[in-house]
Amino acid sequence: MKAEAPTVNELDLMRTMRTDAPIPSQQRLDTGQKRLLAMIDGSSEAPRPVRAGRRFGRTWGVLLAGGLATAAAGAVVATQVGGSPVTVQGSPAAVSARYDNPLVERATFGWLPAGLHANGYVADHQHENFFQVTAQQRGKSGGIVTLTAYGRGKEPFLGYLPGGVPAKRIAAAPVNGHSAYWIFKPDPSGQSEFKLRWQQAPNRWAELEGNGLPGNSAELTKTAHRIAESAKFGGTRPIAMPLHVGGVPGGLTPNRTVLNNGAYGEVGATLDFIVDGPSSNLLIGVTKSDGAIGTGVAYGPGRPIRGLPRPNTKLDGHPAYVAPSLVYAYGVDGFNVQINASGTVLAKLNKTGGVTGLFHRLTVKGLDPANWTPNPVN
Repeated sequence: MKAEAPTVNELDLMRTMRTDAPIPSQQRLDTGQKRLLAMIDGSSEAPRPVRAGRRFGRTWGVLLAGGLATAAAGAVVATQVGGSPVTVQGSPAAVSARYDNPLVERATFGWLPAGLHANGYVADHQHENFFQVTAQQRGKSGGIVTLTAYGRGKEPFLGYLPGGVPAKRIAAAPVNGHSAYWIFKPDPSGQSEFKLRWQQAPNRWAELEGNGLPGNSAELTKTAHRIAESAKFGGTRPIAMPLHVGGVPGGLTPNRTVLNNGAYGEVGATLDFIVDGPSSNLLIGVTKSDGAIGTGVAYGPGRPIRGLPRPNTKLDGHPAYVAPSLVYAYGVDGFNVQINASGTVLAKLNKTGGVTGLFHRLTVKGLDPANWTPNPVN
């Protein structure tokens, strides 16, 4: 039987900020697919994503509105930041709330094997609060390691091995004097995947996952412990991102923030916010453009677009698909931009121009990281 063509969500997830786990667990949480499909079909109340576990490594979202902040000439808007009124440029008027930087470097690598460098970051608050940094070979698809720092709390769930087999603790040497165990252990037959977990401080756990690194079992065991023992935790440095958006409504909770600067062959960023209650969210994302313009069209209400959406208008001169709760714009300063919202968040945005208004309050910073900002929100 011929495989069905991927929907816009699936294509975005495959071609831009993918969520498939790159290493052992292969866990996947395709959050937002039903919501995005419904938004493309014009519905503002799409289902709330189901949170089924931790997502590793790759950026999941597809969305961030690119767009030069095109304020109407001379328009000045009073906004509220931390309780004090300030003025910003914008049209229509938007009230900005103060948000802390959603992506802070809570963990860093010390020593890494030759050729590997940190190029992917995730801050996740969905199920298990964690920060994650990934390192890969520059411009290659070789070895990869991922360091995860969990927030304060009990020991995280062990998860499952391939085939759905429940994982078990395997004895490991201590890491810097702290108890440790393997969830995946390099084996003598040449298994290059590993997952090492240790308690790096009271009520704080860390994990190191690796895949595709060279060496036999003993060499990989030594490599894993050397990386783990040199890792640092508790940093506060904000990580620069390739976008800035103003006028994000108050009362939102950062849900998941992702930056890939070459990780998994991708360059892009995602900001994901939620509000308590069903179907209330805001996702903003940018992915490096390959110059292609989507040709997909909907086949009727409730039926998905096949492929990337065909533009139905222009925004700031860029081909774009616009629906009541979704914007997808092509070629904005080197990126494709997507914004979607639902529920009470969409209702607030509709008072200031909706998702299109938010697009006009978003600035894409281009492909050069030297121009990126550590303050991407408001």
